[in-house]
Amino acid sequence: MHPDVFTWGLIHVRSYGLMLAVAFLVGTWIALKEARRLGLDEDRVITVILATLVFSVLGARAMYVLEHIDEFRHEWGSVLALWQGGLTLYGGMVGGTVAGLWTAKRVGLAPWSVADATAPSVALGNLFGRVGCFLNGCCYGRPTKLPWGVTYPRDSFPYAEFGPVPIHPAQLYFAAAGLGMFAILWSLRRRLTVPGHLFWTYIAMFALVRIPLDFTRAYDPGSVVGHLGSLDVTESQLTSLALAMFGVLMILRLKRRAPAAAASPAAATEPATPRPPA
Repeated sequence: MHPDVFTWGLIHVRSYGLMLAVAFLVGTWIALKEARRLGLDEDRVITVILATLVFSVLGARAMYVLEHIDEFRHEWGSVLALWQGGLTLYGGMVGGTVAGLWTAKRVGLAPWSVADATAPSVALGNLFGRVGCFLNGCCYGRPTKLPWGVTYPRDSFPYAEFGPVPIHPAQLYFAAAGLGMFAILWSLRRRLTVPGHLFWTYIAMFALVRIPLDFTRAYDPGSVVGHLGSLDVTESQLTSLALAMFGVLMILRLKRRAPAAAASPAAATEPATPRPPA
């Protein structure tokens, strides 16, 4: 656990924030590379990326605060303390997706094409973000007897909950999953030609992957909604299941709309057949 990278005067660099910055820079580079391939204007794509970033963070923090409203009720000043962790991923996904699609449309870009261009970057962002969680000591796992279980220092949240007991490095499981999803999306990006298919493939894939991985992660007792044998079923897993189903429905919907959308521009630009002279 290394929540702090270094301090120099008034500059205090934290590992969580550093990993988010790396995710943004690497993700932007990859997204612009894809934007060029798809023939999208790079300056306008950057505008979309910035809007997506801002509203992803705001959405993630807003949902976390709503989920832990009693903790913030007497300390509203800590709402903006993002360096302490406390982001709910699905809040960020909703906020970033809505803001990104809306901004793309406002700047004159095809929203689903922009979403496809950024999908691999978002998947890779999971890698850097979860490494940041691991270093920060948040989003930690449940106790395990596996040989790669990790223990956290006494001044950490995992230690406060479980003591010196080895726990799953759940953050690293999610990081590895992010890298795997990036590899899959990168290999599919030229094959999935219907706008929006790559993006919703990522959403459905992420949600499905999260369901089993969440069994290794520690959650507040209030997040548990049921049991599957000895395993706790959480709100996050039910949300993941619903999101995966929604992603599949969106893929099917976009596929049905694709032939009509492809035919419409051709019909509009096809020159009229001249009539023979009377």
